[in-house]
Amino acid sequence: MEHLEFDHLIRKFEKALKSKSSLFFDVDEFEEIADHYLETGQLNQALIAIEMGGEQHPNAITFAVKRARYFVANHQLDLAAEAIETAESISPNHPDLDWARGQLFMRQGKHQEAIKSLKNALQNSDDLFPIQGHLASLYTAIGEFKHAIKVLKAMLREEPKDDHLLYMLAANFDMDSKDEKAVEWFKSYLDQYPYSETAWYHLGAALFRLQYYNKALESFDYALLIDADFTAAHFDTGRILEELNQYPEAIKSYKNALKSEPNGYTLYRLGICYQSNKQIPEAIEALKLSIKHDEDLDEAWIELAILYGEGHRLFEAIDHVKKALSLDPENPDYYLIAYDLYQRLGLFIEGEKMLKLVLKSLRTEDPKGLFEYVKTLEKINQYKAALAVIRMGLERHPENAEMEAINCGYIMGLENEEELALLHLREGLSRFGGKFKDALIFFYPELSSDIRLNNIL
Repeated sequence: MEHLEFDHLIRKFEKALKSKSSLFFDVDEFEEIADHYLETGQLNQALIAIEMGGEQHPNAITFAVKRARYFVANHQLDLAAEAIETAESISPNHPDLDWARGQLFMRQGKHQEAIKSLKNALQNSDDLFPIQGHLASLYTAIGEFKHAIKVLKAMLREEPKDDHLLYMLAANFDMDSKDEKAVEWFKSYLDQYPYSETAWYHLGAALFRLQYYNKALESFDYALLIDADFTAAHFDTGRILEELNQYPEAIKSYKNALKSEPNGYTLYRLGICYQSNKQIPEAIEALKLSIKHDEDLDEAWIELAILYGEGHRLFEAIDHVKKALSLDPENPDYYLIAYDLYQRLGLFIEGEKMLKLVLKSLRTEDPKGLFEYVKTLEKINQYKAALAVIRMGLERHPENAEMEAINCGYIMGLENEEELALLHLREGLSRFGGKFKDALIFFYPELSSDIRLNNIL
């Protein structure tokens, strides 16, 4: 049925319902109407169409099958199973039975049975598109991304300008870690449909994940030329510019994204850019707006805690770090920030509690894992926190050569700590011998040529 003709049919049906007048529709028309409402989730309307169709055409078995699909969509699975059984007893070869059965199996979590039924439905149906949609969704849900991609490509050959299908295809490429394939496919698609802002955006997103930043920016620019209010393109442009440390330009992109769709996370990213650009009052304002839009955004609460701490507003900082911890109690970084704030306030008992919770919340127990965390803290200039983690590691692993080597190597890298470094170096070699030396070189390869180590050896 042509699109305009179909729209007219739906309007005619809804007008009849509104005026409570009875209109005659043939079986095919009732099927079209019922399918439309089932596929768009308008279940009350679907049931009305199914019941009216059954009344006007009592010998048409199709409405028994539609009723089964309605029960599935409405999560009335026992009634759905009964309706399928009834319809099958009347017309065991009805082409929609496998479709209804496949949908029921999907709801029951019987994935392989659902796939088999939906594939059978495809063999027997004249309208493959909606069945393919359910099959693609099922493949995506169970992680069979390759199969979902294959089905979605087939659907796009029939409806090439369907933005929802393009989004689903891009998501499956992403989840299957096939960004190169995504780039190849979207480039080919754009050769045929160069004015699809959705395709340009997804090409850019795949290029972004592949770290082809300039090409990704170019793709987002094309998307924005077609649709200047494309929020996701503005946002991801901001993310790339932020990654490239181009903070004023990133700020502009995030502001453009916020014009059409204000949300907490975009405001959070805007605040981070202001912070990186040394615009601290603007950063605080953006982050405050961020948590106003989304009170559960722990990243914004913790950044405000850091900024308040840097501004010597320590009690406000403590309140904000507590909120962040209530939202993400397993984050070791937050405990370390709380530790630093309590230390600065002179609340040493509370600070020690935070230190103990750092080790409890760390995802790793062994020295190698702690070392990786220490290196991460060093990269973000959290040197006191790094030293605190090492001290906690020593408490947990007092007889471990690797832990002692991590501690010694860290101290050897500090300025004005020559005597302490030599003391730990001698003690480590004395206690653990060659095992300590090997661990020291493993964690700090640059020390292999260090004169202090060579002199003692």
